[in-house]
Amino acid sequence: MSAPAEARRAAHAKVNLGLSVLARRGDGYHEIETVMARVALHDDVRVWLAGEGVRLEVEGAEVPTGEDNLAVKAARAYLGAAGRDGVGVRIALHKRIPVAAGLGGGSSDAAAVLDALARLVPAAVDLPATAAGLGSDVAFFVRDVPAALARGRGERLEPLLLPPLRLVLAFPGVVVSARDAYAWTQSFTPRLRADTLAERLLGAGDPGFVNGLQPGVVREHKEIREVLTALRGEGLRGAVMSGSGSCCFALASDAGAAGEAASRLRARHPGWTVIATHTV
Repeated sequence: MSAPAEARRAAHAKVNLGLSVLARRGDGYHEIETVMARVALHDDVRVWLAGEGVRLEVEGAEVPTGEDNLAVKAARAYLGAAGRDGVGVRIALHKRIPVAAGLGGGSSDAAAVLDALARLVPAAVDLPATAAGLGSDVAFFVRDVPAALARGRGERLEPLLLPPLRLVLAFPGVVVSARDAYAWTQSFTPRLRADTLAERLLGAGDPGFVNGLQPGVVREHKEIREVLTALRGEGLRGAVMSGSGSCCFALASDAGAAGEAASRLRARHPGWTVIATHTV
């Protein structure tokens, strides 16, 4: 059987249903606990074999297309691990996930490239290990699980079963790097209550999401406080910043409520990207 000519993947975004920053490690990273959940919002990734080297084209967003792009790094890492450095790879990304928003778009694209190349260039490559070498979020996405509790610097994953959620995402366009978000951390936070998360999500009250990075990022970017206030003003539950930000999200009771809240927020804040979505 001949190898496929190309591979297409949906690279889903994620939200962090809580993020605790527990301590600073000796290797310069932080010890964290976080629950990550995939959502329906996704980029489209197409990978095929052609020419020489790794080439990337992107539509839908202004992002680097050279060696700094995580999708390019993923392709090179896979080919190197497979002993196939001479293979030419072309990658086309259609971006829908806001860039540098704390939604894991770049990491998800990289995981999609790894998975596509595993189909196009079969080899005995340890995908989880290769993904972890690229970044903790890449390790989550390559596992292809709906949700997981991540520990360590985010690379130790425990799959979780959570109820389906309807969400409203609101991104004010503020770019925050993970490096800066951790540098701005004001204090360490208690461990997550992951053992009761499913129960709290099923209830009608506030789920008690906490993001240890949020206070420091809000201090530097006051717009994020406005986003959180606007989400709460729509009667949504658990408004919190996702990951290193600056996208924030909150829970809606159902698809109709999420869509209506998103419409009102878009009308009031035309400069924001507001999306009604759900976990997958």
